[in-house]
Parts: sequence; structure tokens; C-alpha cells
Amino acid sequence: MLVALNFIDIYHRSGLYPLKLPSGIGLEAAAVLTKLGKSVTLLEMLSRVLSRVAGPEISEFYEREHRDHGVDVRTSTAVECIEGDQTRVAGVRLTTGELVAAQLVIVGVGIIPNVEPLAAAGAICSNGVHVDEYCRTNLPDVYAIGDCASHHNHFAGGERIRLESVQNANEQAATVVKAISGHPAAYHSVPWFWSDQYDLKLQTVGLSFGYDTTIVRGDPTTRSFSVAYLRDDRILALDCVNATRDYVQGRKLVMDGVHIQAERLANPAVALKDAHRVNR
Repeated sequence: MLVALNFIDIYHRSGLYPLKLPSGIGLEAAAVLTKLGKSVTLLEMLSRVLSRVAGPEISEFYEREHRDHGVDVRTSTAVECIEGDQTRVAGVRLTTGELVAAQLVIVGVGIIPNVEPLAAAGAICSNGVHVDEYCRTNLPDVYAIGDCASHHNHFAGGERIRLESVQNANEQAATVVKAISGHPAAYHSVPWFWSDQYDLKLQTVGLSFGYDTTIVRGDPTTRSFSVAYLRDDRILALDCVNATRDYVQGRKLVMDGVHIQAERLANPAVALKDAHRVNR
């Protein structure tokens, strides 16, 4: 983030026009640069933005918002290479042969964890380093936390995942401190995320892996609404756009893994804390 902020300051002074390859952070950067008066193009390989982390309702909303702010959003667009010389970028060559001219390219595609030293030392590694519920690797007295830590997550249905988030790193650090100090407590924190774009605050709680139903609370055209993700009528996650009350009240629903009546969940006049729930 510090690099992005420094870059934005440079862009603002020099008048460069960036092209952005989108992710959550990519969309945030596009929003800031657009507000600074820059011309921004977003290239997304998949059919919609945020498709790895959110449902179609959220993707469609943010695509529309960015286009309404003048961003050239291109989905289902694959990149062949970035062109330029040793000192300056000229643009991005698409697989169609088109060259999208740009004076600056920002790539937001996540990370590949650098765990080679741990693997060489004998740690079990596969898309990160494997840890148990106390963030311990299979190596004696070696722990791993944060983006590189592959762990079984209750809120992902028990699947082994990596979470690239500040919250996950902080709370796994606390788990390690407790283990080292002789007071072990298994990691069992509900994931949460946020994103600020224009005057929109997206707050997410839970993981929507494997959802079979989405329910929209409120009207997206008002720019204040939530999307709930369910599986077998059990609430897995919430995406809340300018809807902090839903985020705060929905957090407990996700943590408890309750079943909830779809009709009441869809009614924004019914507070989430008052929605009928049946534990099974």
C-alpha cells in the first residue's frame, strides 16, 4: 500500500495515465486515480471483476460504478505481454493483438508464497506452508502465519486455504503467541475484509466458498445494500456495501453458522439480529 500511495503521488504530479489489471486492490487504485482525473483502463481475464471473491451481484455493481466514473472496464480480456523498452512502458498487448496504450501499468494478481527455504528444510509445502490449528509447521518449533500459511479453515468448510488479509495475519500471530507462551488456543477466527472505492465501503464477513444461493438485501441502485451467501439455508458470508449495520449484525450469524429464513433475510426492514434463526 505504501508503494501504491507513493506511485499515486508521482502520477498526480506527472500527469501519467495508468492502465490497471484488476483485483480488489486494483479496483481501489483505479478509483483513487480516477478521482485524481486520470484515464484508467481495467483489464480482467475472467468474465467479471471480483469473481474469485464475490457473487455476480457485487461484480455487476462495481463494474457499473467504475464505468459510471469513466473507467474503461474490459472483462474476458487476456494479456499477452507488457510492451516497452528498458526505461518506459508503451502499453499492454492483448491476446487479440490489440495494443492498449499506457504510460503506467499496475498489476494486481495476488501472490505466490516464497516458501522454498522452508521446503528445503523439510516443511510440507503446497500453495504455501502447511500449518495445523496452532499455526505449527511439521518442523519442530517452526510456526508460519499470514499469506504463506496454508491451514484448514472452518469457514471454508474445513478446506485447506491461504488467506491474504491483514486480519488473518494478525489473528494467526496471536495464535502463535499463545502457543509459544504455553496457553495454546486453536485458530478459529471468522475472516473479514474491507474495500473503499469512491464513496463506497464494502465490508465482507465470512467466506462464500460453495454457496448455492445469494439473497440481496436492499436496492443496489441506492448504493446501500448487502448480499448474503447461503448453502443449504445456512448463512456463509455477507458482502455489505454502505451497510455497516448489516455487517455488524451479520457477523454473529456467520460465526454461529445459523440457518435463516430467506424471506426475512431478504427484507431490509428486518434487522439481521432479529431475523428468525433455527440451529440444526
